[in-house]
Amino acid sequence: MNKKAPNFTKKQLEELYWNKNLSIAKIASIFDCSITKVHYWLLKYELKRRKKLMRGLKITKDILMELYVNRKLSLNEIAKKFGCNGTNILYWLKKFGIKRRPANQNYIHIPRETLKQLYWKKNLTTSEIARKFGIKHGRTVHKKLVKYGIKTKTVSQALTKKFKCDFSGDLTEKAYFLGLRAGDFNVRQQHKTVRIQTTSTHSAQIILLERSVEKYGEVRTYLSKSKSREDEWFIYSDLTPSFDFLLKKTLEIPDWILKNDNNFYSFLAAYMDCEGNWHLAKSHENCVRFFFRLRTGDKKILEQIRNKLSENFYVTYRLECYKGYRKSGDIIMKFNSDIYNLTINRKEDIMSLIKKLLPHSKHPEKITKMRFFLENKNKKWSEVEPVWMKIRKEIGSSLLKNQIKA
Repeated sequence: MNKKAPNFTKKQLEELYWNKNLSIAKIASIFDCSITKVHYWLLKYELKRRKKLMRGLKITKDILMELYVNRKLSLNEIAKKFGCNGTNILYWLKKFGIKRRPANQNYIHIPRETLKQLYWKKNLTTSEIARKFGIKHGRTVHKKLVKYGIKTKTVSQALTKKFKCDFSGDLTEKAYFLGLRAGDFNVRQQHKTVRIQTTSTHSAQIILLERSVEKYGEVRTYLSKSKSREDEWFIYSDLTPSFDFLLKKTLEIPDWILKNDNNFYSFLAAYMDCEGNWHLAKSHENCVRFFFRLRTGDKKILEQIRNKLSENFYVTYRLECYKGYRKSGDIIMKFNSDIYNLTINRKEDIMSLIKKLLPHSKHPEKITKMRFFLENKNKKWSEVEPVWMKIRKEIGSSLLKNQIKA
């Protein structure tokens, strides 16, 4: 694993450092990185450091009676106060002859199949299952696993948060995945899994992939630094071989998608989530003009989308620029292929298209814009401009470069 970019999230680091009470050195060894790198991510995620347990510190019986018996604190709650483990507090209880409190009398029943589903298929920890059912401690769930004869995880399995489920086979959902593949997302074989991945400076892309694969796998991200270009997120998810239909990039839309409206708008929503742009501007007499644009080098796909949308909408389509270098202000851009532009700008068409795409879209920023268009379609520019500028500012603040500055 790349020691410059250990692959753990805030939630995972919090689970290991606070809930599992692992040392920084132990976490560093798990992720094959340096101790200073774990210190860095603790600071970056603003996770509070544990207080070190002073050598020779002893807990008196009076203190333990006050905390455990009178104030009814749990072993773990007391342990946090002294910077140790709950098992250490249990030792002092036995040493002082303080009787343990009886187990919670409010018994909560979890059916065996439900527990097995959550623990193995959903890959939830015992603590996560406990919180789901309002149980105080994960060890109570662990006891239920043992009672039901459900095999418990090894340490390695417990620390591995990646869960994977086979694709459902639903064609509308498949059309959405193919739309992502045709857009920003690359797919490759990764050992025995199918990895879907992308890079982006927009944190919204992380949410987009999380929403897309939430039933099938975990999303991983790490910060990719480069001297020659802007820092960006590397975002990926490892899926089961049932997603091998994504390995070959979609160069044209299959007939089974084009012939079914629900499948087509699912595909278009995904492609729009990757390549589309929603914009509004001031028109004459304080009115508002709405725009939807797709601007890509996928000539065949854009032509198919144009032909399908032209059945119900007024669509303009043109070659925007040729392959090669193009100057925009002081910036010189390189295009690896000819770029084509598909635009819809009639208000009635825009609103109708939004209603077809919203049920399928998973991109948070574009969902926000589409809903804003629907809610403000009959308002004047002076009414919508302040809110629209606020939305654009919020989207700008989610860019990686602005998050780093903050």
